[in-house]
Amino acid sequence: MQKKNEQTMNRIFDSAENLFSKKDFHEVKMEEIAKNANVGKGTIYTYFKSKEDLLFKCLMHNLEDHHKKFSEVVNTDKDFKTTLKDAFDFMFDFFKRKSALIQRIMGLMPQLKLSESDIKYAREMFHKTLDVSSDFFQRGIDEGIIINIMTSRQIAIVFQKMFDFNVMFAFYGEPEMSVEDCYRFFTKTFFRQE
Repeated sequence: MQKKNEQTMNRIFDSAENLFSKKDFHEVKMEEIAKNANVGKGTIYTYFKSKEDLLFKCLMHNLEDHHKKFSEVVNTDKDFKTTLKDAFDFMFDFFKRKSALIQRIMGLMPQLKLSESDIKYAREMFHKTLDVSSDFFQRGIDEGIIINIMTSRQIAIVFQKMFDFNVMFAFYGEPEMSVEDCYRFFTKTFFRQE
């Protein structure tokens, strides 16, 4: 039974993410999400309290998996610079997929009501990824590749924010930076110049 519930939820997530990515939040109807997920509208409400709750849960969907994969990307035997480029590619792809959802949430922020448990979960997930990033950037500092002008955790926050900036650029209708532009900006700012 749990497998069936998981499959149903994944169909709802797929349908909702697809619609939220293409339409403004208020244009997306729960009936449309249900129809595309091949479930009844009432079924959605057995999993989610509201459309706002569903939107936020879509953003949080698969974060554990994302964290695990990101950890695998940065914890390799590759040299630091190659691994950093891989990390940029991985994060760029993730934010590209989630950008529309993040923008919808940004547009709803004043009216978005999140539970304490949702906020706590999001904070925990972002801190876990930040911890992994911080350890990775400490490696760059220890190897003498990254200049020690900030703590490794501060550098990890800057790394994360670079992708947030692209979401903000899209939100305000500005051109986004490419992954190569982001990597170049980061390395010019933090790498020891030879």
